[in-house]
Amino acid sequence: MIRHRHLTLLAVPLLLSPAAALASPAAAAPLPAASCELVATGEGGSGPYTLVLEGFEPNQSVTIKGPQGSQRTRVGAEGTLDRQGARYGQYTVTAKGKRTGCLTPPRQQPDGGKQGKVQVTKVEVFTLTKPGTVVDCTKPSKAEFDGKITGSGNGKVSYYWTYASSSEPYATGTATFGPGVESVSLLKVVPLSPTVNGVSPSVFVTLHVGNMSARSDQVTLTCAKP
Repeated sequence: MIRHRHLTLLAVPLLLSPAAALASPAAAAPLPAASCELVATGEGGSGPYTLVLEGFEPNQSVTIKGPQGSQRTRVGAEGTLDRQGARYGQYTVTAKGKRTGCLTPPRQQPDGGKQGKVQVTKVEVFTLTKPGTVVDCTKPSKAEFDGKITGSGNGKVSYYWTYASSSEPYATGTATFGPGVESVSLLKVVPLSPTVNGVSPSVFVTLHVGNMSARSDQVTLTCAKP
């Protein structure tokens, strides 16, 4: 009897109470609150802009709604996403039915093309990407343009780009003139977001210098057949 009583006592610790069975050995760390912000990456707090998402579930599907419409995409393995080349405006992100508003910085207008001692005589934009270029529309693509400012004198000329029909500055910069410099070329690469249902990406840009401007051709790409 003594031996049997000893075995019974040894077996007791192996039986877990219902409360202990339900208890988790280590509680999972909570995810940070989902956030979204439009960040200006240019000089003086102006464009171009990057849309930054953080704090979402890893690889979560999200819908981004902004000035260019709605787009469904997916965040990375760390729950983050950086969407470069975003247009200025208001954005929201929806994930699992929950909508998150994106912080938008105050709009910084360019300085109106102060030219100093430089006399600008001509502004041009050449379209480098041929309309009809075949791309995979389910993936990001791009269109390239070449701006040209012609002038004379010494100093810097401020310029900015606008995207499609928007009047919001898309990117700003300065062109430097001096001895022997009659023109300055400005390569502009416009990232294009993936499209759905075979909708072809289409875009044009306008270069502004003071009260002068020049618009590119409309570039409409062709979606490759699946």
